[in-house]
Amino acid sequence: MIYPASYDITILQNATWTGTFRATQNRQELTGITIDSGTPTFGCTCHGFSAGDKVVFTGGTNVPCGVTLNTIYYVISTGLTNDAFQVSATSGGSSITASGTATGTFYVAEPLSLGGYTIDSDIKGLIDGVQVATFTGALTDATNGEFTLSLTPATTAGLEVGRYGYDVSLTSAAGARYYWLTGVATVQLTYSRN
Repeated sequence: MIYPASYDITILQNATWTGTFRATQNRQELTGITIDSGTPTFGCTCHGFSAGDKVVFTGGTNVPCGVTLNTIYYVISTGLTNDAFQVSATSGGSSITASGTATGTFYVAEPLSLGGYTIDSDIKGLIDGVQVATFTGALTDATNGEFTLSLTPATTAGLEVGRYGYDVSLTSAAGARYYWLTGVATVQLTYSRN
């Protein structure tokens, strides 16, 4: 199951817009992050991970130094219980090191392999539903769920200032279509057009 996300964006007229995203599945809320002697342990009740599983972290307001959001990590056997786990930056590697504190709500999820998927993403009027632009989508790391969306200056120059809706759908090779991301696209005026 691909979980939908919400993310608002700002697009400048007559400018290139590019965003990089990662599709994930099986998102779970962390119950805590404990750092002991530089080794972070991630609490997550009945997480179901096994050593070698790929995971990414999202959320939070204060991220411990050494932990990068939306980056692929690998669950390791050290510290692995039903309710806690540690991660490595490489498959089969040792635990990452971290310092500082974590605040806010953090999540852990598994990257979704997008091999064979196609991406469709459009911008439409919030009230009238009229399509005003289409993003160009490209798989940049299909195995780990990463893709980019972009708009050229020629496209953004034609957008009127205002707020629009957009969404991103991912369609599998078998034809299953998931609406993975939605949000508001705010188009802002630019003054330098040369």
